[in-house]
Amino acid sequence: MNLLQKLRRKFLLEPAGFGRPIPPEVLDQEYRSGAWAHFHELPELPRQSVVVGYVSQLYPTPAILDIGCGSGRLAQLFQPHPCRRYLGVDVSAEGIRRARALGLARPEFQEGNFETWRPAESFDVIMFIECIGYARDPGALVADFIPRLAPGGMFVISHFRFGHWAAHWQRVQRHLQPFVETTVANAQGQTWDIKLLRPPA
Repeated sequence: MNLLQKLRRKFLLEPAGFGRPIPPEVLDQEYRSGAWAHFHELPELPRQSVVVGYVSQLYPTPAILDIGCGSGRLAQLFQPHPCRRYLGVDVSAEGIRRARALGLARPEFQEGNFETWRPAESFDVIMFIECIGYARDPGALVADFIPRLAPGGMFVISHFRFGHWAAHWQRVQRHLQPFVETTVANAQGQTWDIKLLRPPA
């Protein structure tokens, strides 16, 4: 990326809500270095528990698509709850390797880039947990997955407040309407917005 492209991204695209993609090889190295190990630690548990609680309350046996599943932490937390299917997808081969190494009974994990990968079937719940900020266009991304939402289904998006997070939400909400919203903060002062959303009627 040349200087002009960097300036355009910093001063035009990012303030407008476009995300900052991370190359898979960078993510792989970050997993190996332990940079994402905190997803399995207690400070992350409050927002993760909200996601699991919402889904298990609304759907007795859902089919769940976990986009950006990383090393499988949410799939691990869903283990006590019945799921008809749980498919986790992530662009990082190392993240998927670690998710599979958890040895969970039901979830399936698959390598795929959410910019291009699309499922063949429909799901009751499609989750984007801490990943929409890495999409080229968060709004276009979620719009592309709407046809894969089963009747009566919902999107669950959790997004950490960093960078241009509010602009990311604006792009998403051009295509999806939130019907439940909550904010979670931990003792370290980190804050997440968690929203349940559906396409407009």
